[in-house]
Amino acid sequence: MSFNIFNKPIKNKTGKYTIGVSSGLFGAAQPQEKISLIDLSQKGFYSALKGVNFTQIDLETATELDSPDIDNRLERIRGLGISYGFHGETPAMGGAQIALTSAIEDQYRTGHKRFVKNLEGSGRLKAVYYLQHSCEGPPAETPYIRLGESMQPTSVVDIWGRRLYEFLDEKDKEYLQDWAIEQEEITMPLRLDSPKELSKDPKFMRGLEEECKAEVDERWKKEGKEIKSREDEVRFKEEVKRKMDERALPRARKTVKEYLFKRLHLSDMVFGAEKIPYLIIGKWMSDKKDPIWLGSVGNKKFESVKENPPDWVPAVAAKYIWGHLNPLPSMENKFKDPKKILEKYNFDFVIETPMVSKGMEEEYRLVKPKHFAILCKNSGTKHCGVVIDFEHCLGAGINPDKEIEEFCSDGGKYVKALHVGWPTPLQPAHIPLPLGSEQQEWLYRWMLALRKKGFNERENRYIIFERGGGVGGDPVDQSTLALKKIVEFLRQEIPVNNLPKEFFGMEDKTIKMQESEIREHAFDPVKGLLAIPEEKHGFLSKAAVGKGKEKEWETEKYR
Repeated sequence: MSFNIFNKPIKNKTGKYTIGVSSGLFGAAQPQEKISLIDLSQKGFYSALKGVNFTQIDLETATELDSPDIDNRLERIRGLGISYGFHGETPAMGGAQIALTSAIEDQYRTGHKRFVKNLEGSGRLKAVYYLQHSCEGPPAETPYIRLGESMQPTSVVDIWGRRLYEFLDEKDKEYLQDWAIEQEEITMPLRLDSPKELSKDPKFMRGLEEECKAEVDERWKKEGKEIKSREDEVRFKEEVKRKMDERALPRARKTVKEYLFKRLHLSDMVFGAEKIPYLIIGKWMSDKKDPIWLGSVGNKKFESVKENPPDWVPAVAAKYIWGHLNPLPSMENKFKDPKKILEKYNFDFVIETPMVSKGMEEEYRLVKPKHFAILCKNSGTKHCGVVIDFEHCLGAGINPDKEIEEFCSDGGKYVKALHVGWPTPLQPAHIPLPLGSEQQEWLYRWMLALRKKGFNERENRYIIFERGGGVGGDPVDQSTLALKKIVEFLRQEIPVNNLPKEFFGMEDKTIKMQESEIREHAFDPVKGLLAIPEEKHGFLSKAAVGKGKEKEWETEKYR
């Protein structure tokens, strides 16, 4: 057991809260600032200018990781006592879209390759973490409920990147074929009839009728039967019909399954092809009681939630990220295991809510931190963590108080970092956090709730102010001061309603100066309206004015 500066014991303390700032982007910087963001080492030094020693370096392209002499340049930054993590590429920052929740084959493969490259580079350059948005928006990760609006290739894959027909062809998943062909959302995009529709199709039934007639006729001949009367003809037709009725639906099912596999082997363009793997994986997760399903959806059957995608799509999206983290051994020639990179360099992969597009605020596939925590808990590695960005959460329609309340009891321990600033749903705001502000108190309330669910100093935690462009002033301003106050009182676990004035950066001297200022100007609204002579100066100030020292008096009068 160790003690903090307030002599309050912290059980098993092995880490600490570290305050940091983001570096900013070369592509978004003002001309006068661009030279200071020209490479990763320049970006890494930014925190030293703001009174902290941790920088979240914003990665704008994977090629920055291979800049000339970058290993040595960053080593010199570390020699100054500065540590750093990398914020991965994202279209919001002008970077590539790494679509880890996509079930489209080409996007899955290129996303995994880029993801592994960035992890490898981050580990080699000794980053504390590599951050990736949980998902993005269109075109690569179109919200599920909007998939029917655009054309997609039928070359779709399972959670491990295999073509979906390989997944469906496995012995323990054959039942999913029968389920899939009964789902309108699967048959319609592929332009397939359902088995019931096909069994009523005249062309299909004509073929089946000819087959059954031939079989009945052959059997009758073997038995020496002939059609000699009207009654014989009726019996013959009835027998043919019975055979057709017995075979129609099973034969239709078999035919539709063959059509399904044929279409999934092709790379055709249809509307909303990605719905097919999402539906099938969701059904499979539900039936096998997958822990990510149980954690996200609960012990509910897929059929009971199917019509409400927000209930189950996050679980399937999280399972696709899980698949990237846990490639099949037989597929390692195509998909390198990211966990081996994380273990080799001993750093973390962390997931953050993306900045959502307007009009899609509550539609993105995977945005809630509580779902990230469930993924991390079942990821198969201790190096998977959560980043909560309060601004992004608000922009996605997520209430931080409710979200933290719905975290599993130990969910906070998976939160490796926070992105903080003035909390607003307007994105990208990245407005400085004023010391002593109401917003400082909001952030404290959310962090205290997280601390009670495991966001403590048993591990290193990072609290990052993400800066904006800085037009018209310091992009960080008082933010690090406000965050230091939050951390100071967070360690004491002071209830929000009991926060002292020191939390807001106010001391007794400051309070007395403000009280004197208020008393001095109490009658300003009625100046010039009183019938008695008005005295603007007291004894001391009148003497100072008489000597021409009015300005000096204004600056020194409260000393």
